[in-house]
Amino acid sequence: MQRPSTRQSPAADKIAKQHMQWIKERGICAGCGVDCGYGNVIVHHCVGSAYKIHVGLERVLIGHAFVLGLCQSCDDIITHGTHQAFKDLYGDYADIWAVQYQQSPVKFGELIVRGILMCGK
Repeated sequence: MQRPSTRQSPAADKIAKQHMQWIKERGICAGCGVDCGYGNVIVHHCVGSAYKIHVGLERVLIGHAFVLGLCQSCDDIITHGTHQAFKDLYGDYADIWAVQYQQSPVKFGELIVRGILMCGK
């Protein structure tokens, strides 16, 4: 679903869109590792699309970059259960994201990556 850009919730930039497209094309769940097939993963925003975090003195928008590709079962753990239930099974979002990101051909700026890795720590 594509929402219109607002001041509080800007649309994804080109790099974030490419990263999300790669996640869909990859088709592998970042949680359980199941191969869901081309386009059959759900792009899950870990902290919301408009989330910003302080990295040093800068406030960095990481919401659209901090996404995981999840199968329906793993997404249901979050949707019908809790974020904590997912983390108890598979670990911290930032750690899972880092493993997924290592395989990605799309690269974000250093501040965005640092912000994501700091998130929740």
